[in-house]
Amino acid sequence: MPFLIFYFILFAVLLFQGTHLAGEVKTPLGTLPEEVGQNPATAARWGAILIASGLLGGLAGLLGFRWAAFATARPALFILGVAILAAYGFWVIALGRRPEFIGKPTVADDHGHH
Repeated sequence: MPFLIFYFILFAVLLFQGTHLAGEVKTPLGTLPEEVGQNPATAARWGAILIASGLLGGLAGLLGFRWAAFATARPALFILGVAILAAYGFWVIALGRRPEFIGKPTVADDHGHH
C-alpha cells in the first residue's frame, strides 16, 4: 500500500509539473526577469515529456487494479518515473537557467558611493 501511495504521488507530480512548465512557455506569469528565463523550445519539450510520463504511469497504475499485467509493470514504471524526475531536476538546476546579461559593464564612477 505505501508503494502505491508514492507511485501515484510521483506520477501526479510529473503530470502537474509538466502542465505547469508547458503553460509557463505559452503564457508566462512574468515572475522571472527575461535574463533568467528558460529556453522556450527545451522547456516545451520537457513539459511534453513530463506530461506523457505522468499520464502513462498514472493510467498504467490505475489499469493495474483491473489487470495483473499492468500491476507487475508498476515497479519498472516507478523507477522510470524517478529517473525522469531526476533528469528534469538536473536540467532545472544545472542546465535550464543560464543568465544572459543584456548590457556590458561600464566604468565605475565615484558618484555611486554614499
